[in-house]
Amino acid sequence: MKILLTGATGFLGSHLAEALIEKGHELMLTKRENSSLWRCNSFVNKVLWVNTDSDLWNATVCTFCPEIIINSAWNGVSAANREEWDVQVDNIIFQQQLLEIAKRVKIKKIIGIGSQAEYGEFNECIDENYPTNPTTAYGATKLASSIILSAFCEQHNIKWHWFRLFSCFGERESENWLIPATIKNMLSKKSMDLTLGEQQYSYLYIKDVANVLVSSVESQAESGIYNIASDKQYSLKYILSLIRDNLNPTFNLNFGALPYRKGQSMINASSTEKANNAFGKINASDFNDKLTQTIEYYKEIYK
Repeated sequence: MKILLTGATGFLGSHLAEALIEKGHELMLTKRENSSLWRCNSFVNKVLWVNTDSDLWNATVCTFCPEIIINSAWNGVSAANREEWDVQVDNIIFQQQLLEIAKRVKIKKIIGIGSQAEYGEFNECIDENYPTNPTTAYGATKLASSIILSAFCEQHNIKWHWFRLFSCFGERESENWLIPATIKNMLSKKSMDLTLGEQQYSYLYIKDVANVLVSSVESQAESGIYNIASDKQYSLKYILSLIRDNLNPTFNLNFGALPYRKGQSMINASSTEKANNAFGKINASDFNDKLTQTIEYYKEIYK
């Protein structure tokens, strides 16, 4: 199929682009004038590119005439930017431009990437029926985007899938996230002060996430919202200890040195029954193997 993919210069988008190319799809990818393409080295010359800073980018996409749009672009993902309302709202404006393109070229399907942040605070294994109650600008605008996407697609008879992603990890993640940041610290420091580390996260390897989205491209599943997570939870203490044991066994993890923050969620997980029924059971890679692989990747980056 001919697919317009946004956000391919990012963590998820770059892995998704690779998976789609491997399946034989023809891609047009968006970027900006100042976008760094370091995550795209494996496919930069295998796709078409369109610069969204250009006044004519919409027309260029319409000439390409995609059958499917996947919007994995989102500015302000890092924790430091999640309360910047102007940055977050700009993402809704960009989505609206994509929806107008979809209407013009009579798109078949739109796939959007949401977040667990749309649910706000929770402390259990949830599913798609759990009430949404975002507590950040990031979560609120993600939720607003899903509502706009749903209403627009229903009005114009376009199939849509909105994926709410939970914790994921792997190569090419930004260094301010937990796993790469921990690896970097262990290579440059002697210890870290931490909470007791009892928090449980449903980490899923990034290429497994990408494969679910590829399945969505090829699926006739009903339009709707789907949670994507691992069906196994791992404690923060387990994850950090595994990194230490693989990377620097003498590193001192001071578990219990810090208190939990007020309202700390201890379980961050989701059922994936709905997604499994729609797109086939998520084929989750072995967590230990992929974490070890990820550690080796970052050792080369930070050495």
